[in-house]
Amino acid sequence: RDYMYPDMARKEGLCSLLSVPMMVRDKALGVINSYTSVPHVFTGEEVKLLQAIANQAAIAIEHTTLIEKSHEMQEALAVRKLMERAKGYLMRSKKLTEEEAFKLIQRQSMDFRKSMREIAEAVLLAGELDQRVEKQRG
Repeated sequence: RDYMYPDMARKEGLCSLLSVPMMVRDKALGVINSYTSVPHVFTGEEVKLLQAIANQAAIAIEHTTLIEKSHEMQEALAVRKLMERAKGYLMRSKKLTEEEAFKLIQRQSMDFRKSMREIAEAVLLAGELDQRVEKQRG
């Protein structure tokens, strides 16, 4: 009945509007709108149906967000483990402190414009290469 932009609604051919929040765990993630091109008073059943659809959409959005966060956390943990291994290798092979090993990786990351993950992988790969060379030498 009350619309903020009546001129725009008329221009678009819209007569009736039903807006319901997309709710999940008492949090609104957005709004779903339903428009009609002819005057229409939405029934309670129509409101309930659109609200159910909106809530299902909100659950799907929340689910996707949680999956993305989980993947980000798994990636962060993998990088952390990789960094720990690379620091450990540098500490053993180059007699560095943990802080020195971290700063070396960090500095190389900036100098080569590579991620710390890439530098840590390179350190570990170089370490494996050193071990293979030593084995071949006997």
